[in-house]
Amino acid sequence: METKVISRTETEVRFTVSVSESELRTTFKHVLDELRPQVKAAGFRPGKAPDKIVERELGANRLQSEVIDHALQSSYSKAIRQESIPVVSPPQVTIDKFVPYTELEYTVTVDIIPPVKLADYRKFRVKKSELKIEAADVDKVIEDLRRREAVRLESEQPAKTGDEVNFDFDGTKNGQPVNGASAKGQTLVLGSGQFIPGFEEQMIGMKAGDEKTFDIRFPKDYNEKTLANEVVTFAIKINKVTDLVLPALDHEFVAKVSPFKSVEDLKSDVLLQLGDRQHQDAARAQEKEILDRLLAESKYSAPESLVRQQLDRMRGELEQNLAYSGLDLAKYLEMTQKTNEQLDAELRPEAEKRVGLALILTAVGDNEKIEVTAAQLDAEIIEMKKRYEDELAQAELDTPETREEIYNQMMGSRVMTKLVEYAEN
Repeated sequence: METKVISRTETEVRFTVSVSESELRTTFKHVLDELRPQVKAAGFRPGKAPDKIVERELGANRLQSEVIDHALQSSYSKAIRQESIPVVSPPQVTIDKFVPYTELEYTVTVDIIPPVKLADYRKFRVKKSELKIEAADVDKVIEDLRRREAVRLESEQPAKTGDEVNFDFDGTKNGQPVNGASAKGQTLVLGSGQFIPGFEEQMIGMKAGDEKTFDIRFPKDYNEKTLANEVVTFAIKINKVTDLVLPALDHEFVAKVSPFKSVEDLKSDVLLQLGDRQHQDAARAQEKEILDRLLAESKYSAPESLVRQQLDRMRGELEQNLAYSGLDLAKYLEMTQKTNEQLDAELRPEAEKRVGLALILTAVGDNEKIEVTAAQLDAEIIEMKKRYEDELAQAELDTPETREEIYNQMMGSRVMTKLVEYAEN
């Protein structure tokens, strides 16, 4: 077998492969032996028919097709090892020449893992933010617990901060409905800060049956980019105003909402939980800052095939999220007045970012000689299986795709741990 690289860029390699006559003859013999049991020939037991009869029964077209497939698989694998080609996409193969069982030549184009010029991550200094839990934070959690246990009394009085209101709202922009900005029978405690700034304040002083229209500007950092810093007109109607009569903060209340017996014990537990949550938030913020710097300061090229795979994955995530709301992708595109191409263009920057991070973290792992052994992967899967009673769920953990996903997660976690170690030195 002979391999010749025709062209090589940072993200793609094109090469030719010539398979020798001796290799084709060996492949031909292998195919005959593999398919022989399928041939039923008079006078011969299954799997015992001579070569000539097997050839005749299978037919020239099928036999040649099988030989080419086997020869391609075998020689392609050898070629990428021989040329040290780090393939990341299925090969695009063109058969250039085939003379039955004597000559086979073909051309292959594949995407490859591009070289990554890493930022000097060992010099990054990123500290976790310090824990700052105020008494007011604990009091707010306790207050929320009291609200859950409150006695609700329907009121005819104007709504005030702390009241619960049930309302309908419709958002429009330039006279057109805004996706996700309308709802019926929405319930909200005024002052809870669940809606965008300024929205809840508009309902203070309104009574059941009142209607109101107002404009409000969405925050600049709003998660739905199409609404960020945009002015939307809302029409609201108050269906019901409810006074919340909060229970006394005493041992009876504490025993009802927790396993504790005293207010102080409940507050101590809330303080501990808030500390854990804040610690996790600080760790995530630290990791994000490290990754953002890595992405900004490293140099790489994202292979289009990997970006395309990530786009498909993100579309799948979107479809799954839409399903929870009773929608499908076609309906979503209709509501948002987008085409598939526009959706891909919208998702592409994040897809490229994800691919870039994966390439960079892989390069860091190689640089730091971080590895996950087969034994470690098996041990992790065994532990994961203990969390599932369903045999199908357990079997899913053994599929090649799931094993690869778990391996990538383990590698990513170990690489992130190493990056945090450097950042905190």
